[in-house]
Amino acid sequence: MRSRYWLLLLALAPAIALAWGDECKFRADRAGGVEASGVEKVVIRTGAGDMKVVGRGNAVRIEARGVACAAKQELLDASQINVRREGNIVYVETALPQNQSGWSFADNEYAYIDIGIALPSSIPVEAIDSSGDATFEDLKALTLQDSSGDLNLSRIAGLADVNDSSGDVEIDNVGSVRLRDSSGDLDIEEVHGEAEVDQDSSGDIRITRVDGGVKIRQDSSGSIRVEDVKGSVAVDSDSSGDIYAGRVKGDFTVSDDSSGTIEHESIGGTVTVPSNKRDDD
Repeated sequence: MRSRYWLLLLALAPAIALAWGDECKFRADRAGGVEASGVEKVVIRTGAGDMKVVGRGNAVRIEARGVACAAKQELLDASQINVRREGNIVYVETALPQNQSGWSFADNEYAYIDIGIALPSSIPVEAIDSSGDATFEDLKALTLQDSSGDLNLSRIAGLADVNDSSGDVEIDNVGSVRLRDSSGDLDIEEVHGEAEVDQDSSGDIRITRVDGGVKIRQDSSGSIRVEDVKGSVAVDSDSSGDIYAGRVKGDFTVSDDSSGTIEHESIGGTVTVPSNKRDDD
């Protein structure tokens, strides 16, 4: 059982230097883990490096395994993975020299950890990731704050609550989704409940196959395309970019739109758009 679990973690650990180039002058394996019995939440806090987090129905432990890369041995020694339990919460964290108070890199210095994390799929996850691409799969629920790098979320049974600063976001097969994004394209597909985009500053938005409704509260720039929605679609405010809605069983409403066309087809309910956009129907 244990050997199979380590093989899984080896498969999970992202390829070395996937997002950070080919340089890895000093490297070392890093790992940690705890038993999952009685754990009610896993909190992940990671710095520079790529990350993959997966849930498994038969997992009995929370395990983290990765590779630390650095420009010199001193930086490598300061790059660690820590897994600890406090009550019913488990914390998985990467410790990096640039996160320490008063630390600054010299020219051509770097340190990062690419990490893979496996845990029971019945435990919700709360994650803070500062930089690097991240993938989350087969989880009960996810709350995520991400600063930079592309995101890929798949098979989240409950709510995927995402706050992303930059990078493309792909979300597929989730219970429901709530998203705030500063830049990068958003691609959301197969939502079994409601899909909400509270704020999007730049980048295109594509949302399709939603069993509930779609709500886009504020979009600054980029196109919006929403298709195959069983509920209603509402866009509260859009500054620029075209809007399209198709095959919506409920209402389609655009409250405020500054520039760009509004197009729609196969709307089951009422269509409401700003008066200056009605010629675009």
